[in-house]
Amino acid sequence: MLTNVTKWVVCAALAVACAVPSLLADPLTEQKKAQTKLLAYRAARADAIRKLAERIKGLQITSDTTVKDFVTESDKVQTSLLAYLSGMKESSAPKYMEDGTCEVTMEVTLVDVITTLETIHNACYKGNKFKVQDFEKMTQTNEIKVIKETGMGAPRPDTNTAMPVGGDKPLESLDNLGGKAKQYWLANVMPQGRLMAVRAARVDAMRRLAERIKGVQIASNTTVKDFVAQSDDVNVRMDTFLVGARENSITYHDEELIVEVEMQVKLRTVYANLKQWGETHYKGDRGVIKQMEELTTTTEDIIIKETGSGVPPEKYLRGQAVMSPMATMVAQNKQPDWISQTLRATGNSAIDTKNDNKAQAKLMAFRAAELDARRKLAEQLDGLQITSNTSVRDFVAQSDDIRTAMLSFQQGAHVVDGSQKLLEDGTAQVIVEIELTPLWNDITFFQKKLSIQIK
Repeated sequence: MLTNVTKWVVCAALAVACAVPSLLADPLTEQKKAQTKLLAYRAARADAIRKLAERIKGLQITSDTTVKDFVTESDKVQTSLLAYLSGMKESSAPKYMEDGTCEVTMEVTLVDVITTLETIHNACYKGNKFKVQDFEKMTQTNEIKVIKETGMGAPRPDTNTAMPVGGDKPLESLDNLGGKAKQYWLANVMPQGRLMAVRAARVDAMRRLAERIKGVQIASNTTVKDFVAQSDDVNVRMDTFLVGARENSITYHDEELIVEVEMQVKLRTVYANLKQWGETHYKGDRGVIKQMEELTTTTEDIIIKETGSGVPPEKYLRGQAVMSPMATMVAQNKQPDWISQTLRATGNSAIDTKNDNKAQAKLMAFRAAELDARRKLAEQLDGLQITSNTSVRDFVAQSDDIRTAMLSFQQGAHVVDGSQKLLEDGTAQVIVEIELTPLWNDITFFQKKLSIQIK
């Protein structure tokens, strides 16, 4: 008969024996898993800090200035703000998803931002434009009390050890994916592909938001587009006025490799940014600047929203994925070589020598040259081949909705910095360019929406 001591020894030995398999796990495999989590976490944290920095830069200091204006006054100020954000702690524990990605949420209060800006001002700022007292006004010029952003990150493809679908020990579910969408995206797309699809959708949403802003009225006969066009600086990027835009939602389609991101911005914030930019660059009627100032203080809190779409890059699709017929149709259309390129066109126009106002004649010639370049760019876009048998022109002709989207896309073309030149023969020359990735996003979006088969 076994004594109590002997029983205890036997039980202890059995316990150790049961524990041995876990202790004998491959150290290299465990190290790779740990490295994967760490890389995804670091990428997600950096993304959250970047988003948080964008939101903070869009905060109003006074009715005429933003944090972005203060930060750009000095490299030291900018570095100090980034150092402050880099040292922040997450508002909750990181979330590790089933596909190997990570989400990190960070938040900061407006009061903390004000205190930090005052500290940075006292330590680094050498100018006269901003006073410490200005930061105290931020509680009146900004309604938001807490700024919160979630960053997403994925490990490099060579370190991807994401758990396969149906694993015995699933990690946290993907919060933005419903049941069908979650299983579908996990089965068909690598984590890097999912995040890149989200980023493409975010860029598309910002582009659409910019086009909406261009049509906003400033006065009875003046839009934002008219206001911006009055500047000698023709190369005006609308993201200058979209500081403070934030992400509302991310939606993954069920059984389709399409993700949608909704972005929003306050009209009052846009007016404030336009007014400040106009004080430096606007060459027209200064009464419009005054009108802009009134709009900054009297406009209701109207929120403008736009939704962009994105698809994962082909190289991040899983090789053995089982796709729906529509998703298969999208994936099997091999992405054309031009998808990652930037298209350029050069426009020319003669200067009106009869115009006594030389500055005005020069400006009008540059505008005419830009229009000429945009026309040429549109012709090049129409001629791009989607497949050997189908061009962009053929695809656009299939729907009025596609034609409208194409016009909206073309408006995103901008003048290349430093390309405005007066040639020896007395003509003006301007080069415009446009990135082509959003065009492919539109093509895949309408292909799915309208069930168009590209041959």
